Amino acid sequence: MGNMIDCQQIIENYIKWIKDNTVIKSIQDGAICEISTPFLDRHNDHLQIYVQKQNDKYVLTDDGYTIADLNMSGMEFNTPKREQIFKTVLNGFGVKLGSNNELYIEANLNNIGQKKHYLLQAILAVNDMYTLSQETVYSLFKEDVERYFKSNDIYFSRDIKITGKTGFDHNIDFLISASKNKPERLIKTVNIPKKDPIMATIFAFSDITAIREQPTNNYVIYNDVDKQVSPDVISALNSYGVKNIPWSQKERCKEEFVMN
Repeated sequence: MGNMIDCQQIIENYIKWIKDNTVIKSIQDGAICEISTPFLDRHNDHLQIYVQKQNDKYVLTDDGYTIADLNMSGMEFNTPKREQIFKTVLNGFGVKLGSNNELYIEANLNNIGQKKHYLLQAILAVNDMYTLSQETVYSLFKEDVERYFKSNDIYFSRDIKITGKTGFDHNIDFLISASKNKPERLIKTVNIPKKDPIMATIFAFSDITAIREQPTNNYVIYNDVDKQVSPDVISALNSYGVKNIPWSQKERCKEEFVMN
């Protein structure tokens, strides 16, 4: 019993962390709210989003920062494959691309908290899911994982949306059904295993586990190839009961996920 996890406490601590580390400022004579969040971008700067009321709805936007920053880093969405991947990421969170390259989502008073969550997750996903190789070819880590699953007869459902106890919907990259000897397995992939995407993943799993009736094992497959992964990241996953598999040890996937 000493290893029991208080899922509700995890959710409460996560929400408190967000509240304590969010700064809101009114700009343009009160017409726009600038929200500085505790989530960090690739430069370790706090992500900022902006909220503006338009008639009976609210528009939340990154004001074009995400795409402008990627373009300045040499990343262009100028091939059909890159455009397809980019649109898939946005569609997964219900986020749109505006005429000035801003990422935005529309909301009302009843769902503005959830829509803010979606926009932030989309911004993090756009930054997280792409890597730029020396040959300027983008590689989607999740596709690498999917190819490995298929080549090793690991059967899965992809891109599953599950509602947690908070009412937030969470995107799960892969779901592997329960077998005779193993419970259902939920898997999220993280290409850049830093604090923010890992904490967001822990929150998602905890939120889902708090309401899920059947036993579930939660997994993170993270990319540790040619990059240093902080021990604090691994410690956080272990502390919250999230099983983790580094991509350099991907053969462990066969042991964990093959149906038996």
